Amino acid sequence: MAIAKCSHCQAPFERLFKFCPNCGLSVIGDEFSDKSGVAIHDLFEIARSFAAVTDLDLLLKKISAAAEKLTQAEASAVMLLDDNKEFLFFKSAGGEKGNMMKTIRIPIGQGIAGLVAQNGQSLIIDDVTKDSRFLSSLGDEKSGFKTRSILCVPMNIADEIIGVMEVVNKKNSPEGKFSSEDQEILGSLAGFAAVSILNSKLNLDQKNFFANIIEILISSVENISKQSHGHCWRVAQNSCAIARRLKITGEAYKTIYYGSLLHDIGYIQAHKQINSKKVAMFEEPQDKIEHLHPWVGAEMAESISLFKRCAPLIRAHHEHWDGTGFPNKLKGEEIPLGARIICLAETVEDLRSHLMTEEEFRKHVEQYVYKNSDKFFDPQVATAYLEELNLGKEAPARNPNI
Repeated sequence: MAIAKCSHCQAPFERLFKFCPNCGLSVIGDEFSDKSGVAIHDLFEIARSFAAVTDLDLLLKKISAAAEKLTQAEASAVMLLDDNKEFLFFKSAGGEKGNMMKTIRIPIGQGIAGLVAQNGQSLIIDDVTKDSRFLSSLGDEKSGFKTRSILCVPMNIADEIIGVMEVVNKKNSPEGKFSSEDQEILGSLAGFAAVSILNSKLNLDQKNFFANIIEILISSVENISKQSHGHCWRVAQNSCAIARRLKITGEAYKTIYYGSLLHDIGYIQAHKQINSKKVAMFEEPQDKIEHLHPWVGAEMAESISLFKRCAPLIRAHHEHWDGTGFPNKLKGEEIPLGARIICLAETVEDLRSHLMTEEEFRKHVEQYVYKNSDKFFDPQVATAYLEELNLGKEAPARNPNI
Protein backbone atom coordinates (compact mmCIF):
# COMPACT_ATOMS: atom_id res chain seq x y z
CA MET A 1 0.00 0.00 0.00
CA ALA A 2 1.42 3.37 -1.02
CA ILE A 3 2.13 5.74 1.88
CA ALA A 4 3.55 8.63 -0.15
CA LYS A 5 3.90 10.05 -3.65
CA CYS A 6 6.77 11.82 -5.33
CA SER A 7 5.92 15.52 -5.64
CA HIS A 8 7.65 15.63 -9.06
CA CYS A 9 6.53 12.54 -11.00
CA GLN A 10 3.68 11.44 -8.70
CA ALA A 11 5.01 7.89 -8.50
CA PRO A 12 3.70 6.10 -5.39
CA PHE A 13 6.03 4.23 -3.04
CA GLU A 14 5.45 2.02 -0.03
CA ARG A 15 8.19 3.42 2.21
CA LEU A 16 9.96 6.74 2.59
CA PHE A 17 12.94 7.36 0.35
CA LYS A 18 15.48 10.16 0.39
CA PHE A 19 15.21 10.23 -3.38
CA CYS A 20 12.36 9.02 -5.57
CA PRO A 21 13.25 5.58 -7.03
CA ASN A 22 11.43 6.50 -10.25
CA CYS A 23 12.70 9.95 -11.26
CA GLY A 24 15.66 10.44 -8.90
CA LEU A 25 14.65 13.86 -7.58
CA SER A 26 14.79 14.49 -3.84
CA VAL A 27 11.61 13.95 -1.90
CA ILE A 28 10.32 17.27 -0.55
CA GLY A 29 11.55 17.94 2.98
CA ASP A 30 13.50 20.52 4.90
CA GLU A 31 16.48 18.24 5.31
CA PHE A 32 16.95 17.64 1.56
CA SER A 33 18.29 20.29 -0.78
CA ASP A 34 17.16 20.92 -4.34
CA LYS A 35 20.81 20.75 -5.43
CA SER A 36 21.08 17.17 -4.20
CA GLY A 37 17.90 16.26 -5.98
CA VAL A 38 19.08 17.69 -9.29
CA ALA A 39 22.40 15.86 -8.98
CA ILE A 40 20.74 12.52 -8.26
CA HIS A 41 18.30 13.13 -11.11
CA ASP A 42 21.29 13.69 -13.41
CA LEU A 43 22.86 10.46 -12.17
CA PHE A 44 19.66 8.59 -13.00
CA GLU A 45 19.62 10.01 -16.52
CA ILE A 46 23.33 9.24 -17.01
CA ALA A 47 22.85 5.68 -15.77
CA ARG A 48 20.04 5.17 -18.27
CA SER A 49 22.24 6.45 -21.11
CA PHE A 50 25.14 4.20 -20.05
CA ALA A 51 22.91 1.14 -20.31
CA ALA A 52 22.40 1.81 -24.03
CA VAL A 53 26.08 2.34 -24.89
CA THR A 54 28.32 -0.59 -25.83
CA ASP A 55 31.17 1.33 -27.47
CA LEU A 56 33.78 1.83 -24.74
CA ASP A 57 35.30 5.06 -26.07
CA LEU A 58 31.88 6.67 -26.45
CA LEU A 59 30.94 5.45 -22.98
CA LEU A 60 34.03 7.01 -21.43
CA LYS A 61 33.35 10.33 -23.15
CA LYS A 62 29.90 10.31 -21.57
CA ILE A 63 31.42 9.54 -18.19
CA SER A 64 33.91 12.42 -18.47
CA ALA A 65 31.21 14.85 -19.53
CA ALA A 66 29.00 13.73 -16.66
CA ALA A 67 31.84 14.12 -14.15
CA GLU A 68 32.53 17.68 -15.27
CA LYS A 69 28.86 18.62 -15.21
CA LEU A 70 28.00 17.16 -11.82
CA THR A 71 31.05 18.55 -10.00
CA GLN A 72 31.37 21.81 -11.98
CA ALA A 73 34.98 21.09 -12.94
CA GLU A 74 37.13 22.54 -15.71
CA ALA A 75 38.39 19.16 -16.87
CA SER A 76 38.11 15.47 -16.11
CA ALA A 77 39.82 12.18 -16.79
CA VAL A 78 39.04 8.48 -16.69
CA MET A 79 42.19 6.46 -16.09
CA LEU A 80 42.26 2.69 -16.34
CA LEU A 81 44.79 0.23 -15.00
CA ASP A 82 46.84 -1.70 -17.52
CA ASP A 83 46.65 -5.51 -17.57
CA ASN A 84 49.64 -5.83 -15.24
CA LYS A 85 48.22 -3.22 -12.85
CA GLU A 86 51.47 -1.27 -12.91
CA PHE A 87 50.36 1.91 -14.67
CA LEU A 88 47.33 4.13 -15.12
CA PHE A 89 46.69 5.35 -18.64
CA PHE A 90 44.32 8.12 -19.71
CA LYS A 91 41.53 6.37 -21.56
CA SER A 92 39.39 9.50 -21.68
CA ALA A 93 40.25 13.09 -20.84
CA GLY A 94 38.10 16.19 -21.09
CA GLY A 95 39.05 19.83 -21.29
CA GLU A 96 41.29 21.68 -23.72
CA LYS A 97 44.34 19.45 -23.12
CA GLY A 98 42.43 16.17 -23.24
CA ASN A 99 44.15 14.72 -26.29
CA MET A 100 47.62 15.46 -24.93
CA MET A 101 46.80 13.74 -21.64
CA LYS A 102 46.05 10.45 -23.43
CA THR A 103 49.77 10.00 -24.13
CA ILE A 104 50.71 9.99 -20.43
CA ARG A 105 51.12 6.94 -18.19
CA ILE A 106 51.18 7.23 -14.40
CA PRO A 107 52.93 4.60 -12.24
CA ILE A 108 50.84 3.13 -9.44
CA GLY A 109 51.64 4.82 -6.14
CA GLN A 110 52.86 8.07 -7.71
CA GLY A 111 50.92 11.30 -7.90
CA ILE A 112 47.34 11.76 -6.71
CA ALA A 113 45.79 9.35 -9.18
CA GLY A 114 48.48 6.73 -8.59
CA LEU A 115 47.94 6.88 -4.82
CA VAL A 116 44.15 6.57 -5.16
CA ALA A 117 44.60 3.56 -7.45
CA GLN A 118 47.01 1.98 -4.98
CA ASN A 119 45.08 2.63 -1.77
CA GLY A 120 41.48 2.66 -3.05
CA GLN A 121 40.73 5.84 -1.06
CA SER A 122 39.35 9.09 -2.49
CA LEU A 123 41.41 12.26 -2.20
CA ILE A 124 40.45 15.94 -2.30
CA ILE A 125 43.34 18.38 -2.80
CA ASP A 126 42.29 22.00 -2.30
CA ASP A 127 45.59 23.53 -3.40
CA VAL A 128 48.07 21.33 -5.25
CA THR A 129 50.90 23.79 -4.69
CA LYS A 130 50.73 23.01 -0.98
CA ASP A 131 50.56 19.22 -1.27
CA SER A 132 53.77 17.26 -1.89
CA ARG A 133 51.82 14.27 -3.20
CA PHE A 134 50.96 16.21 -6.35
CA LEU A 135 53.62 15.72 -9.02
CA SER A 136 53.36 18.26 -11.84
CA SER A 137 55.91 16.25 -13.81
CA LEU A 138 53.32 13.50 -14.32
CA GLY A 139 50.79 15.70 -16.03
CA ASP A 140 50.95 19.48 -16.07
CA GLU A 141 54.50 19.80 -17.39
CA LYS A 142 53.74 17.43 -20.27
CA SER A 143 50.29 18.76 -21.15
CA GLY A 144 50.67 22.46 -20.39
CA PHE A 145 47.54 22.34 -18.23
CA LYS A 146 47.53 24.27 -14.94
CA THR A 147 46.03 22.25 -12.08
CA ARG A 148 44.82 24.08 -8.97
CA SER A 149 42.55 21.61 -7.18
CA ILE A 150 41.78 17.91 -7.59
CA LEU A 151 39.09 15.42 -6.64
CA CYS A 152 40.03 11.80 -7.41
CA VAL A 153 37.99 8.68 -6.62
CA PRO A 154 38.65 4.97 -7.27
CA MET A 155 36.65 2.94 -9.77
CA ASN A 156 36.21 -0.60 -8.54
CA ILE A 157 34.18 -3.77 -9.00
CA ALA A 158 33.76 -5.49 -5.62
CA ASP A 159 37.31 -5.44 -4.22
CA GLU A 160 39.06 -4.97 -7.56
CA ILE A 161 40.16 -1.49 -8.62
CA ILE A 162 39.95 -1.00 -12.38
CA GLY A 163 40.94 2.66 -12.50
CA VAL A 164 40.22 6.13 -11.13
CA MET A 165 38.07 9.13 -12.04
CA GLU A 166 39.52 12.58 -11.57
CA VAL A 167 38.12 16.09 -11.90
CA VAL A 168 40.25 19.21 -11.62
CA ASN A 169 39.77 22.91 -10.94
CA LYS A 170 36.41 23.55 -9.33
CA LYS A 171 34.37 26.26 -11.07
CA ASN A 172 31.70 28.61 -9.68
CA SER A 173 33.04 28.38 -6.17
CA PRO A 174 34.61 31.35 -4.33
CA GLU A 175 37.29 29.15 -2.80
CA GLY A 176 37.68 26.86 -5.81
CA LYS A 177 37.43 23.79 -3.63
CA PHE A 178 35.67 20.49 -4.20
CA SER A 179 33.23 19.56 -1.43
CA SER A 180 32.29 16.32 0.29
CA GLU A 181 29.08 16.49 -1.72
CA ASP A 182 31.13 16.53 -4.93
CA GLN A 183 33.03 13.51 -3.62
CA GLU A 184 29.80 11.64 -2.90
CA ILE A 185 28.39 12.43 -6.34
CA LEU A 186 31.58 11.47 -8.17
CA GLY A 187 31.87 8.30 -6.10
CA SER A 188 28.34 7.28 -7.11
CA LEU A 189 29.13 8.02 -10.74
CA ALA A 190 32.36 6.03 -10.52
CA GLY A 191 30.50 3.04 -9.10
CA PHE A 192 28.09 2.45 -11.94
CA ALA A 193 30.61 3.74 -14.48
CA ALA A 194 32.94 0.93 -13.40
CA VAL A 195 30.18 -1.61 -13.96
CA SER A 196 29.42 -0.10 -17.36
CA ILE A 197 33.09 -0.22 -18.37
CA LEU A 198 33.33 -3.84 -17.31
CA ASN A 199 30.15 -4.70 -19.23
CA SER A 200 31.49 -2.95 -22.31
CA LYS A 201 34.69 -4.97 -22.14
CA LEU A 202 32.75 -8.19 -21.66
CA ASN A 203 30.58 -7.29 -24.63
CA LEU A 204 33.67 -6.74 -26.78
CA ASP A 205 35.09 -10.08 -25.63
CA GLN A 206 31.81 -11.78 -26.54
CA LYS A 207 31.83 -10.19 -30.00
CA ASN A 208 35.40 -11.36 -30.58
CA PHE A 209 34.50 -14.84 -29.37
CA PHE A 210 31.41 -14.83 -31.58
CA ALA A 211 33.47 -13.76 -34.61
CA ASN A 212 36.04 -16.51 -33.95
CA ILE A 213 33.32 -19.16 -33.69
CA ILE A 214 31.86 -18.06 -37.03
CA GLU A 215 35.29 -18.22 -38.67
CA ILE A 216 35.79 -21.76 -37.33
CA LEU A 217 32.37 -22.83 -38.62
CA ILE A 218 32.99 -21.31 -42.03
CA SER A 219 36.40 -22.95 -42.30
CA SER A 220 34.81 -26.32 -41.46
CA VAL A 221 32.05 -25.78 -44.04
CA GLU A 222 34.51 -24.94 -46.81
CA ASN A 223 36.73 -27.93 -46.00
CA ILE A 224 33.84 -30.40 -45.95
CA SER A 225 31.95 -28.99 -48.93
CA LYS A 226 35.13 -28.53 -50.99
CA GLN A 227 34.15 -24.94 -51.65
CA SER A 228 36.91 -22.53 -52.58
CA HIS A 229 38.49 -20.63 -49.73
CA GLY A 230 36.50 -17.51 -48.93
CA HIS A 231 33.31 -18.78 -50.62
CA CYS A 232 31.05 -18.00 -47.66
CA TRP A 233 32.49 -14.52 -47.15
CA ARG A 234 32.03 -13.65 -50.82
CA VAL A 235 28.43 -14.88 -50.72
CA ALA A 236 27.89 -12.62 -47.71
CA GLN A 237 29.52 -9.75 -49.61
CA ASN A 238 27.12 -10.15 -52.53
CA SER A 239 24.11 -10.71 -50.26
CA CYS A 240 24.77 -7.58 -48.23
CA ALA A 241 25.30 -5.48 -51.35
CA ILE A 242 21.91 -6.59 -52.67
CA ALA A 243 20.28 -6.03 -49.26
CA ARG A 244 21.61 -2.48 -49.10
CA ARG A 245 20.41 -1.84 -52.64
CA LEU A 246 16.93 -2.99 -51.53
CA LYS A 247 17.21 -0.67 -48.50
CA ILE A 248 17.04 -3.52 -46.01
CA THR A 249 18.24 -2.44 -42.56
CA GLY A 250 18.16 -3.38 -38.89
CA GLU A 251 17.45 -6.92 -37.78
CA ALA A 252 16.50 -7.99 -41.30
CA TYR A 253 19.93 -6.92 -42.59
CA LYS A 254 21.65 -8.63 -39.67
CA THR A 255 19.75 -11.87 -40.39
CA ILE A 256 20.81 -11.79 -44.04
CA TYR A 257 24.42 -11.12 -43.04
CA TYR A 258 24.67 -14.11 -40.73
CA GLY A 259 22.38 -16.29 -42.83
CA SER A 260 24.59 -15.76 -45.88
CA LEU A 261 27.77 -16.46 -43.92
CA LEU A 262 26.31 -19.71 -42.58
CA HIS A 263 24.16 -20.75 -45.56
CA ASP A 264 26.14 -23.98 -46.08
CA ILE A 265 26.61 -24.86 -42.40
CA GLY A 266 24.54 -28.01 -42.99
CA TYR A 267 27.45 -29.63 -44.81
CA ILE A 268 29.09 -30.16 -41.42
CA GLN A 269 26.45 -32.74 -40.43
CA ALA A 270 24.79 -33.71 -43.73
CA HIS A 271 27.36 -36.34 -44.66
CA LYS A 272 26.44 -38.21 -41.47
CA GLN A 273 22.78 -38.38 -42.49
CA ILE A 274 22.90 -39.53 -46.11
CA ASN A 275 20.55 -42.40 -45.27
CA SER A 276 17.88 -40.02 -43.99
CA LYS A 277 14.35 -40.63 -45.31
CA LYS A 278 14.25 -37.01 -46.41
CA VAL A 279 16.78 -37.74 -49.15
CA ALA A 280 16.28 -41.44 -49.80
CA MET A 281 15.07 -40.63 -53.32
CA PHE A 282 18.56 -39.57 -54.39
CA GLU A 283 20.83 -42.32 -55.64
CA GLU A 284 24.24 -40.71 -55.35
CA PRO A 285 25.64 -39.88 -51.88
CA GLN A 286 26.76 -36.45 -53.07
CA ASP A 287 23.23 -35.72 -54.30
CA LYS A 288 21.91 -36.76 -50.90
CA ILE A 289 24.30 -34.41 -49.13
CA GLU A 290 23.53 -31.56 -51.51
CA HIS A 291 19.79 -31.86 -51.01
CA LEU A 292 20.03 -32.52 -47.30
CA HIS A 293 22.36 -29.70 -46.26
CA PRO A 294 19.67 -26.93 -46.27
CA TRP A 295 17.52 -28.99 -43.89
CA VAL A 296 20.37 -29.90 -41.59
CA GLY A 297 21.76 -26.36 -41.63
CA ALA A 298 18.38 -24.92 -40.65
CA GLU A 299 18.05 -27.41 -37.79
CA MET A 300 21.53 -26.50 -36.55
CA ALA A 301 20.71 -22.78 -36.69
CA GLU A 302 17.39 -23.27 -34.89
CA SER A 303 19.19 -24.93 -31.99
CA ILE A 304 21.40 -21.84 -31.43
CA SER A 305 19.55 -18.77 -30.18
CA LEU A 306 21.97 -16.37 -31.92
CA PHE A 307 21.26 -17.95 -35.30
CA LYS A 308 17.59 -18.89 -34.92
CA ARG A 309 16.34 -16.12 -37.23
CA CYS A 310 18.70 -17.34 -39.93
CA ALA A 311 17.14 -20.81 -40.08
CA PRO A 312 14.39 -20.04 -42.66
CA LEU A 313 16.97 -18.42 -44.95
CA ILE A 314 19.36 -21.34 -44.67
CA ARG A 315 16.56 -23.86 -45.30
CA ALA A 316 15.31 -22.05 -48.40
CA HIS A 317 18.49 -20.75 -50.01
CA HIS A 318 18.27 -23.36 -52.81
CA GLU A 319 14.63 -22.65 -53.60
CA HIS A 320 13.90 -21.06 -57.01
CA TRP A 321 11.45 -18.31 -57.87
CA ASP A 322 9.60 -20.64 -60.30
CA GLY A 323 9.28 -23.50 -57.78
CA THR A 324 11.94 -25.79 -59.31
CA GLY A 325 14.37 -25.58 -56.40
CA PHE A 326 14.75 -27.69 -53.25
CA PRO A 327 14.09 -28.91 -50.60
CA ASN A 328 10.41 -27.80 -50.49
CA LYS A 329 9.87 -26.51 -54.03
CA LEU A 330 8.67 -23.19 -52.67
CA LYS A 331 7.62 -20.64 -55.25
CA GLY A 332 7.70 -16.84 -55.51
CA GLU A 333 7.11 -14.97 -52.28
CA GLU A 334 6.67 -18.23 -50.39
CA ILE A 335 10.47 -18.06 -50.26
CA PRO A 336 11.82 -15.66 -47.59
CA LEU A 337 13.34 -12.55 -49.17
CA GLY A 338 16.67 -13.20 -47.48
CA ALA A 339 16.80 -16.69 -48.98
CA ARG A 340 16.04 -15.29 -52.44
CA ILE A 341 18.97 -12.92 -52.02
CA ILE A 342 21.34 -15.65 -50.84
CA CYS A 343 20.26 -17.92 -53.71
CA LEU A 344 21.35 -15.35 -56.29
CA ALA A 345 24.49 -14.38 -54.34
CA GLU A 346 25.69 -17.99 -54.13
CA THR A 347 24.92 -18.62 -57.80
CA VAL A 348 27.00 -15.59 -58.73
CA GLU A 349 29.88 -16.88 -56.58
CA ASP A 350 29.66 -20.32 -58.21
CA LEU A 351 29.79 -18.70 -61.66
CA ARG A 352 32.81 -16.68 -60.63
CA SER A 353 34.74 -19.78 -59.67
CA HIS A 354 34.44 -21.12 -63.23
CA LEU A 355 35.70 -17.98 -64.99
CA MET A 356 39.24 -16.77 -65.33
CA THR A 357 39.01 -13.02 -65.74
CA GLU A 358 36.90 -10.28 -64.21
CA GLU A 359 35.79 -9.06 -67.62
CA GLU A 360 34.59 -12.54 -68.60
CA PHE A 361 32.83 -12.91 -65.29
CA ARG A 362 30.94 -9.62 -65.51
CA LYS A 363 29.73 -10.33 -69.03
CA HIS A 364 28.68 -13.91 -68.30
CA VAL A 365 27.04 -13.25 -64.95
CA GLU A 366 25.06 -10.32 -66.32
CA GLN A 367 23.68 -12.49 -69.12
CA TYR A 368 22.97 -15.40 -66.77
CA VAL A 369 21.16 -13.33 -64.12
CA TYR A 370 19.14 -11.45 -66.74
CA LYS A 371 18.16 -14.69 -68.50
CA ASN A 372 17.07 -16.40 -65.28
CA SER A 373 15.28 -13.47 -63.70
CA ASP A 374 11.68 -14.57 -63.01
CA LYS A 375 12.85 -18.18 -63.36
CA PHE A 376 15.46 -19.01 -60.74
CA PHE A 377 15.66 -15.52 -59.26
CA ASP A 378 13.24 -13.00 -57.80
CA PRO A 379 13.11 -10.20 -60.44
CA GLN A 380 13.57 -7.42 -57.84
CA VAL A 381 16.60 -9.20 -56.39
CA ALA A 382 18.04 -9.74 -59.86
CA THR A 383 17.53 -6.08 -60.73
CA ALA A 384 19.19 -4.96 -57.51
CA TYR A 385 22.22 -7.14 -58.19
CA LEU A 386 22.57 -5.99 -61.80
CA GLU A 387 22.41 -2.36 -60.67
CA GLU A 388 25.18 -3.08 -58.16
CA LEU A 389 27.21 -4.94 -60.78
CA ASN A 390 26.95 -2.12 -63.31
CA LEU A 391 28.14 0.37 -60.74
CA GLY A 392 31.16 -1.84 -60.18
CA LYS A 393 30.70 -1.77 -56.41
CA GLU A 394 32.01 -4.58 -54.32
CA ALA A 395 31.80 -3.16 -50.81
CA PRO A 396 32.67 -5.64 -48.08
CA ALA A 397 29.87 -7.20 -46.07
CA ARG A 398 29.40 -4.84 -43.14
CA ASN A 399 29.22 -6.52 -39.75
CA PRO A 400 25.94 -5.18 -38.27
CA ASN A 401 27.36 -5.32 -34.72
CA ILE A 402 30.08 -2.75 -35.38
